[in-house]
Amino acid sequence: MDGWERSQLSTFQLLTCLLPYSFIAIDIDGTLLTSQRVISARTLTAIDAAIAAGKHVALCTGRSLHSGRPIAEQVHPAAMLVFHSGALILEALDGPILQAINMPCALASDLVNYLKQAGYDPLVYDPVPESHHVWYESARSVNAWRARYIEANGDKARLILNLEDRLHEDPAQIAVSGSPSAMHDLRTQLRSRWHTIGLILSRSTLVPDYFFLEIVPERVSKADALAVLGAMHGVPSAEMISIGDNFNDLDMIHYAGLGVAMDNAPEEVKTTADLIAPSNDEDGVAYIIENFLLTSGTL
Repeated sequence: MDGWERSQLSTFQLLTCLLPYSFIAIDIDGTLLTSQRVISARTLTAIDAAIAAGKHVALCTGRSLHSGRPIAEQVHPAAMLVFHSGALILEALDGPILQAINMPCALASDLVNYLKQAGYDPLVYDPVPESHHVWYESARSVNAWRARYIEANGDKARLILNLEDRLHEDPAQIAVSGSPSAMHDLRTQLRSRWHTIGLILSRSTLVPDYFFLEIVPERVSKADALAVLGAMHGVPSAEMISIGDNFNDLDMIHYAGLGVAMDNAPEEVKTTADLIAPSNDEDGVAYIIENFLLTSGTL
């Protein structure tokens, strides 16, 4: 950290440099990836340097293994991987499965029926670990996010007459989208009705003014995944850094000793973080690795 960078940091931020961080959890979309959906050379170099220094690196995403694999293949093979917001945890891309949690099909059936009766068009995801496909019925209403998502995931999105036909096995998750107010209201309704599910809300990166609500099994979250990995490697949360850009990153931002929001994150996310990193187009992940993970314990 040079003199100019040190002068820009608050007393709290300078003190964090003295803490012995040994683990970093990195969100993918909007964080690891630039707005052009690539990983910068500086970020890849920083991740390699962290692993070479004996630090733990985990990619934490809401993507499935199928969707996230092409990105994970670009990163150091020793990086740990969290898919489906914590439902699937891998020691490495081709390493052992540490956790795979799916939703009981009877519960999923109840949720799908409730959502359809409420006028929503749910998506149902194949079980982890593979989770190759996401299933959907013909739309009941106009939803720009859903249409764009299906288009963007043409290799895995599958139209089906009745989602019940896919619920003979436990799915990874169910998801719906809509306006911010509708998704907040739906989250409240689901939370009051079912106590054995997790609800993960995020802002769409595909279509402005849409939010995305993931309904997942209980004990599935990015923070829960970090607890699993921390216990396995003997790393307490106080020695972790987590970095993300969306509402679905809030739990891991709060869990880690140093919770970081990207500068491109919504204000509501940035105000809860310990630190704001440069944006995803300004090598924010590399900046945090270079200045807080690799230099932790020194100034």
